[in-house]
Amino acid sequence: MSYTYQTFFQNFYQNFPPDHGFHGENSEDFKLWKSDTRKALASLLGMHRLEQAAAGFSPAVPQILEESEEKGYKRYKLSLETLPQVNMPFYMLVPDSATSTAPCKAMITIPAHGANKDSVAGVLTTPAVRRKLQETPKENYGEEFVKKGYVVFCPDPPGYGERLERTASEDKAFLDQPESDSISSSCKNLTMTAEALGMSFAGLVLWDMMALVDYIETLDFVDMARLGCCGFSGGGLYTMWLAAMDDRIQLAVISGYLHGYYDSILETHLCTCNFVPGLWNHYDVCDIASLIAPRPLFFENGRSDILNGPRGIEDPVRQYEKVKQVYEVFQKEELVQHGIFDGPHMWYGLGYEFVDKHL
Repeated sequence: MSYTYQTFFQNFYQNFPPDHGFHGENSEDFKLWKSDTRKALASLLGMHRLEQAAAGFSPAVPQILEESEEKGYKRYKLSLETLPQVNMPFYMLVPDSATSTAPCKAMITIPAHGANKDSVAGVLTTPAVRRKLQETPKENYGEEFVKKGYVVFCPDPPGYGERLERTASEDKAFLDQPESDSISSSCKNLTMTAEALGMSFAGLVLWDMMALVDYIETLDFVDMARLGCCGFSGGGLYTMWLAAMDDRIQLAVISGYLHGYYDSILETHLCTCNFVPGLWNHYDVCDIASLIAPRPLFFENGRSDILNGPRGIEDPVRQYEKVKQVYEVFQKEELVQHGIFDGPHMWYGLGYEFVDKHL
């Protein structure tokens, strides 16, 4: 006899699976589905509530907080106001080759849980970041892209890095939870508060990332026709949402986040930022990712990633095949790829060549 809800939830999901994926036959069918799906997702994400909050709001010009010369590029730390009294710090890494007469391709590089803008940019600001990059040295993918000649933007999403919320008094009093360090995140508290106000954590992230794209559009040394986005794990989740909902993103690399809701998230119960009220009634991960078609899209998964779920790599492969079917509608199968490596949950970096080729 079981006293938990796990089996109930699994049976419910199987009996009432997502029912709004793409089932059309041509590009015109896809355009109609894409328009309807984006409207539905914007509603589920609570974007209308954020639009209410931003009514009459005009963000100030981002402030440059720090500036440093690095080998082959300049690093700027800026702060962008995305909502009234909400500011997002980010690094902008500008290769020495970037000029207004020769604008560069660019990448937005979003950190995973247990990381922040500093680790992605390779800025050794704190002991936690130094330990992070010693343990997972490949996660400085922002720094790697600027060395390859890209203008790079490394933001702290809501609740990350310098945007950590204060540790809740309940957590300190009853859970004996210590104060967070620089690579912790505040997804739980932000998710609960946002949902109670008719918003969602994913909506907060999407809003901020789109505000960053708005700023990037003002830069004459960036070629907006060659703007991509990438991220690992939670950063892959946010990359998926941004590229799915904003056509200004011309290419996406999603690392460690091609997992179905049933196999992975329902089974392993990932961070609260994965959950959007009502989402599973209508869409799976592959449906959201399909909105990126036919723009270049690269996925990577580790074969031994525990987040793949009980069937291992089988579920990411199944999700990929569903996304690929949408690209086949456009006869653009070469623009979507899935790299699988023998390893655990990590940024492996299989997508660099793909980005160089297609951006």
